[in-house]
Amino acid sequence: MEKLTIWVVDDDKDYGELMSEVLTDDYHLRVYENAKDYEAALLDSHPDIILMDINLPDKDGVTLCQELQGHQSNIAVVFVSGMNTLEERVRSYDAGGVDFVAKPFEIKELLFKVSAVASYQQKQKSLMHAENMSRNMAFQSMTESAQYGYVMQFFRQFFLCNDYQSLADAFFDLMAQFSLNTCLEIVTDKPEYFAPAGMPISPIETNILELLDKQGRLYDFGNRTVCSDKHVSFLIKNMPMNDEVLYGRIRDVIAVVVEGVEARVMDIRREKAMSKAIIDIKMLLKQLGKSISENDEKFHQALQKINADIHSSFHVLDMSEEQEDYFASIVKKNLKQANSAQDAFLHLQRSLNTVMSVLETTSD
Repeated sequence: MEKLTIWVVDDDKDYGELMSEVLTDDYHLRVYENAKDYEAALLDSHPDIILMDINLPDKDGVTLCQELQGHQSNIAVVFVSGMNTLEERVRSYDAGGVDFVAKPFEIKELLFKVSAVASYQQKQKSLMHAENMSRNMAFQSMTESAQYGYVMQFFRQFFLCNDYQSLADAFFDLMAQFSLNTCLEIVTDKPEYFAPAGMPISPIETNILELLDKQGRLYDFGNRTVCSDKHVSFLIKNMPMNDEVLYGRIRDVIAVVVEGVEARVMDIRREKAMSKAIIDIKMLLKQLGKSISENDEKFHQALQKINADIHSSFHVLDMSEEQEDYFASIVKKNLKQANSAQDAFLHLQRSLNTVMSVLETTSD
């Protein structure tokens, strides 16, 4: 167990020497013979226990104890005095003293009382340490909760990003919440580079991203970290290497973030490809529909001409009425079949128009 520190404040040199002899083995001990030296020492260090004389040459011990309670209430004061009266004891307790030892005293009595106070102080220290740890853990948990909240907000926001610039802006907003200075590379058909607030990215940073994006998911150098996936890399220029806890937490966060950005980049890429494919299909369908309409018109005109030419040629062929009727029935039958083919063309055109309407709705 850690040794506690005891200060003896008493103008009796013999008493000071006695305290040094009996307490030094178990405690860190300092002896002050007047209030002035004691107050000067109190400016830059603090004891756990003070054995305080009431009657000092330059200041009253009770007054010193009262002043101490206003600033260092965790210091236990034990009054040691030859003025063993009820009035002095009441004054001592009112001033904040934890015990009173009357002179002359038995060494065993003093050691017992000091030991009891020391035990109490040790317990207080343990409680304070546990409280500080709990407070720090609670603060850390709240900090982590807030940071993970930023990440969740980012994931909700990035589904609304339909291009790489808006995705980069959302990414830089998230990095700002962690006070991280970053730049971003997105590689699809060609590399694209992004920096916060539309600032240009330096040539050396583009070079670093090109060289290190194949060094694994996380690569540290100096106080910088490159985090990479297949199509996404970003450079963190102020990684908190000296704070092990924060550094570890940020590494966990960016490892998740890079996967999310990678997935959204692929979604945007697919959406762009799908949009282009829809535009190409719409143009093709439009051309096909136009071609069907034109051919249908030509086909209809050709049938009308054939029908007219056949009927006008009956008198030239000098056929009997029976032959004309027979020949006309054959023409009529085949024209009917041709009209069925024309209906099929019209049905195909209506189907193409339906597909066009669906594609237009999908691309909006």
